[in-house]
Amino acid sequence: MPQLVTFHLKQLRCIVESDSRGGSEPYLWVTYFIVDGRNITQAEPVSTLTPVYDAFRKEFPDDVRDGQVMNVPPFIANFSAQIDPGPLNFMLAGCVVVLLEEDDSPDKAMRAGRNAYATGIHQELNNLIKERIQTQNREQVTQAEIDAIHDAVEPKIRSAVRSNLTFRQQIFGNQDDVLGFAHVAFIGDEIQTKDFEFPELADSGRSNRFVLSGSLTVGPVPSPPVDRCATFRAAVQAKRDEIKGLQSLRAGLQLQLQTAAPQAKAAIVQQITQVGAQIAQAEEELRQREARLKFCEGGVLDPG
Repeated sequence: MPQLVTFHLKQLRCIVESDSRGGSEPYLWVTYFIVDGRNITQAEPVSTLTPVYDAFRKEFPDDVRDGQVMNVPPFIANFSAQIDPGPLNFMLAGCVVVLLEEDDSPDKAMRAGRNAYATGIHQELNNLIKERIQTQNREQVTQAEIDAIHDAVEPKIRSAVRSNLTFRQQIFGNQDDVLGFAHVAFIGDEIQTKDFEFPELADSGRSNRFVLSGSLTVGPVPSPPVDRCATFRAAVQAKRDEIKGLQSLRAGLQLQLQTAAPQAKAAIVQQITQVGAQIAQAEEELRQREARLKFCEGGVLDPG
């Protein structure tokens, strides 16, 4: 039976930072991913979402100090999807995060890097899961597998960023840095309502260390809302379609009139007049149907 899984990223906590210019300026790229067992035989069994928001660096605070706690901006904090084990009893839900430090890279360059990251992480996650499907490996995703994905994706990010820098920026600029790369992944029965923390996000020298927290909520798929005005809505649409058809008919007759033989023009004019009357009547009926729909939407269930 399908379930609704919802990720919520809560807080990013700075354990220690090393920016010499007055505090750190961290920001995140986030990719949510799921494997729905019903889609496991597809060419790309992993569905991913990397939120696209061009002002992604501006939503995070500047001058972050040791011990400071930041709320994760709403534009990347939440993700929901349906998931089902399917006939092979396999499903997976997870999240990858990249922690970066804002320096002097232009927005254009970092947007290109984010786009390259989104494409690369989608490809690499699908490569990983397709291999696991072939070997029927249901074990937890390992750090070695994530490190391999990181090693495959990071050069694509750097290349995309570099291609959007001027020569001077490449040589003399202080470019944004990737500080950390971490993930959480839950397979099968591990997909339960829980709070969690990502592995520590840190650079190679561990002079910048951050911890990101979040939660996973699992529940039934909500029933679609009942449209109690569906009948009135359908009647309105049907009449609009009818009017559109009549208007097309009249336009065709008007074109036909331009090239018709003189002896045929009177009959065509009569047809145009008749169609015009039908359009006028249909438009009046449309106004009545729209009024009924408005009553229904206002709470009158059967306006008559």
